[in-house]
Amino acid sequence: MPSLPAPRPPSLAALLCAASLLAAGSRPARGFELTMGTPRAREGWLWADVRLSDPFEPRVERSLTRGMPATLDLHVELWRHRTAWFGRLEGAYDTSIRMRYEAASEWFRLDRPGDLPVVVPTLDSLRAVLSRPIALPLRLPATPHAGPRYYVVVTATLRPLTVEDVQEVEGWLSGEVEQQRRSGFGVITALPRSVFDAVRNFAGFGDEKARAISADFGLEGEEP
Repeated sequence: MPSLPAPRPPSLAALLCAASLLAAGSRPARGFELTMGTPRAREGWLWADVRLSDPFEPRVERSLTRGMPATLDLHVELWRHRTAWFGRLEGAYDTSIRMRYEAASEWFRLDRPGDLPVVVPTLDSLRAVLSRPIALPLRLPATPHAGPRYYVVVTATLRPLTVEDVQEVEGWLSGEVEQQRRSGFGVITALPRSVFDAVRNFAGFGDEKARAISADFGLEGEEP
């Protein structure tokens, strides 16, 4: 009896068709909220504690539980007001938290550079971990100016699907995760990034963003 041909990755037309079906039943993104406490200086660093609330809307939950990874990017900036002029950027810091559902163990995993992985059993547990304060560091200016002239801006971007995650997505689509990892990126990564993003966003997998700005504060007397 002849062997059945190996399944092939879907064509662009199939992806667009699936995107249309998904978008037809999708609703506008509710988005999440980002709050920030008063930044605090300690041992040459300025720390901004941020909190996420309602990080997952239903479509993101469905995406995660189906094994599609998501990434939370955090970008923090320290600004100084300048009289009769634009503010001055004094420093910035970027970090990311990658989330995925491991089907084999039925646990959710969070990875952040420099930290040990966090593994939790349920989506509610994942939500609880992300709702804890996240400390973001900024180096203090070498010569702080007097007065409450500084403020911090934090931007959080939740990316339910990125081009860097396509290898896993191809495995999810074809049912051959391990084989896809060995065989390369294939047809989906051959698409231009703009086309990939258009398909993703049309299907409702677009990025979500939230922003928080601190009140003005002073740094005089702090040791850089």
